[in-house]
Amino acid sequence: MPSKRSLILGTLLITAATGALWLYERQKPMPPSASEYESLAETVEIDESSLHPRLRGLNDWKRPDGPWHVAIQVGHLQASDAPDELEKLRINTGTSYGKVTEWETSLAIAEKTKTILEASGIAVEILPTTIPPNHWSDIFISIHTDGNENASVSGYKVASPRRDYTGKSEEFAATLGMEYQDATSLPFDDNITKAMRGYYAFNWRRYDHSIHPETVAAIIETGFLTNARARSVIVKTPEIPAQGIASGILSFLASQKK
Repeated sequence: MPSKRSLILGTLLITAATGALWLYERQKPMPPSASEYESLAETVEIDESSLHPRLRGLNDWKRPDGPWHVAIQVGHLQASDAPDELEKLRINTGTSYGKVTEWETSLAIAEKTKTILEASGIAVEILPTTIPPNHWSDIFISIHTDGNENASVSGYKVASPRRDYTGKSEEFAATLGMEYQDATSLPFDDNITKAMRGYYAFNWRRYDHSIHPETVAAIIETGFLTNARARSVIVKTPEIPAQGIASGILSFLASQKK
């Protein structure tokens, strides 16, 4: 049986090791975040050949002249036309309720959102499943609807990319969520999935058909098609969710500089 002295010594050694590990973690250098890249480049010579091809030259990138540009993607629209790198999407037609489909519901909301934004002088385009390679816009939003076997499940979801070069997408998603809830009165569903935050259109590191790194982005599940209350909002009155989405975009852009 170990002596009292050996037990004390062992405790001290464990404490010392723990303290050393804590100090190491505190002092361990962390890689620069995307938002720090520009300031870092001013003081450190960066070998751009070691960067992802989409990041090369971004230190000198400037926003194109012109009005605010918003891209609205309709989830699962023309999914069968997805390119080879996204061939698994060709058979993913989204959720449905009876004859009501996700892409038709999302398209109706997208078109009304486009009308509201264009009235404020914003250039808007509606995109299908396939995103043009390295596609830039000030804002990219992907519109979807949810589904569940339990018809009582309701709510909307909003998520930003897991990896965000702009450093602004999380703020945009938060603003969008607040405005959407104010407009629709639907509850927020916090069951954000990895698939949402790692959405293929956000993943310019892996896919050619994805957004430009300097694009602020979010994905929204506007509600559950399988829930009667949600259908009364997103299917029967698409102008309501459209107003919420448009308000979120306008509110965010009002805080930004071109």
